Amino acid sequence: MNPIELFYKAYNFEIMEAEILDEENYDSWLKLLDEDFEYVVALGNFIQGKKLSFEKNSQLFKADKNKWRVFIDRLKSDYGWAYQYSQTRLRRIVSNIRIADFSEDKKIINVNNNIIVLRINGEEQVQQPIIISGKREDSLALHNDEIRLKKRIVYLDHSSYPSYNLYFPL
Repeated sequence: MNPIELFYKAYNFEIMEAEILDEENYDSWLKLLDEDFEYVVALGNFIQGKKLSFEKNSQLFKADKNKWRVFIDRLKSDYGWAYQYSQTRLRRIVSNIRIADFSEDKKIINVNNNIIVLRINGEEQVQQPIIISGKREDSLALHNDEIRLKKRIVYLDHSSYPSYNLYFPL
């Protein structure tokens, strides 16, 4: 596969996934995940005067495909939004998409990108949106003509999670 075609496939996958998640089409999102999907939000360590650093085994959140399936089933239930006055709206902005590595024999594309998630609560726009930003490292598995998300590591630009819960994929 030539580099332009490879980039085009990875770019389209990342943008399409963001659109599916923004539309809250979580069943379609699950179909994009590889069966052995891994999802990690790394926990940043803030030391005054230094950049945010990440320990190898320090995680804020870790899930696999089955755990996400349980979360999504709960969201679709009658009680999925009971703790909020209205449903949260999300908008993902994915940028700086770049190929980090490609393993032709394993058919894995490693893609880095930046993410901004705007979280807007309530029907009235009185509150300011919560902004969640970070870097993602994705491993995309090529299966014939399909791409599946095999692994995602999210490195937040925050030393703690800037919102009150983490029920949605970044």
